[in-house]
Amino acid sequence: MNALEHLLDDELNRLLDRIAAATRPGTIGATAGQHPDLRARIEQAESRLAGLRAALLARYAEWQEGIEECENLWAVAELESDGPSTPSTTRSRRAA
Repeated sequence: MNALEHLLDDELNRLLDRIAAATRPGTIGATAGQHPDLRARIEQAESRLAGLRAALLARYAEWQEGIEECENLWAVAELESDGPSTPSTTRSRRAA
């Protein structure tokens, strides 16, 4: 599980805790029976939230790939320059 998944899970758990603290037992059943439109809106909101989570995770995977690509390209640039150098050599060249 990556850092974004942990963050999203923590936020979802906090949401569930707030819902649990604010509702009485039987609210789901009563809402479905007495207020079907409200229940449908809740289900739509939950589905939207699940879709947003999936989209964020997909985009985060792209972000991680972008970071890796950038790092790899900088490594290639270093190899294409004077070849790999140690950090002290690099500092000496910069100082010169």
